Amino acid sequence: MFFKVISYVVPFSILLIILCGVKEKKDVFKLFIEGVLEGLHIVYSIFPYILAITIIMGLLKDTGALTILLAPLTPILTYFHIPTEVVPLFLMRPLSGGASTSVVMDIFKTSGVDSTAGLIASIVMGASETTFYTATVLLGSVGIKKTRGILIAGLLADITIMIIGVLLVNAHFVS
Repeated sequence: MFFKVISYVVPFSILLIILCGVKEKKDVFKLFIEGVLEGLHIVYSIFPYILAITIIMGLLKDTGALTILLAPLTPILTYFHIPTEVVPLFLMRPLSGGASTSVVMDIFKTSGVDSTAGLIASIVMGASETTFYTATVLLGSVGIKKTRGILIAGLLADITIMIIGVLLVNAHFVS
């Protein structure tokens, strides 16, 4: 029953937006097109960064450089039951949502969605934020220049989520 109701939320929301626009005597289609164009401009401006980070992560992984860089951390990661596959996600998530999504999709493809790495990645993606990107865009849009305290709090929240994700998955899903 619940899932049947949920499947109507998006169509109902779209219909509600259209009806509100018509009631306010707005050209809903024109506003929709303007929103799409604005979204395309945003995608156009951030796509090179997402692509660059994705290519860099792929190169690090494919050349074996990531394995070499993670080698000193492997005993610590093993001791705390942290799969090495999620380390790139831990590094990417505060920087870029698109690049971290790419990392998660790679984890899902190589390790599986129900693997320890897949479950940790799901928790991290669902509960953390792209701290640097969000702080830059949101605070920059209102002219706030001193962001040190906000960035520290955001990064501490991200680290907390990563730790909790590892603990939850290891406590409940790993035998």
